[in-house]
Amino acid sequence: MVWPVGDRYRALIRLARGHDLARTRVDEPLTPARSMATGVFAHGRRQGVFQTTVPPDPLGRAIEAQLLALLDCADCGLWSDYGTGAATATLIAAGVAPDTAAAKVDQVRKPGSPPSPV
Repeated sequence: MVWPVGDRYRALIRLARGHDLARTRVDEPLTPARSMATGVFAHGRRQGVFQTTVPPDPLGRAIEAQLLALLDCADCGLWSDYGTGAATATLIAAGVAPDTAAAKVDQVRKPGSPPSPV
């Protein structure tokens, strides 16, 4: 879900990140998504699926930055992805083994979309 939204609004995201906007003006609209991500990472930790080195909120922020960097790479033509690679990378960053991450993404991807790159 993040990849299509980021892809659609990448210019706005880049403008917000590149200008000296008040942090609260950028953080406020992201609060619901960040809260949801923190909850997912906390649940995954309790289930023993995600890593426990980094707490859920900072992990979510780190993965958010990773996804934005991947969007920038896609925008510059350095990387091509329809979301499966980004989803796989997110699971790997959260502590899921690469083969398991790729298999999980392949299980939930839409029919006709490219397979995970791993």
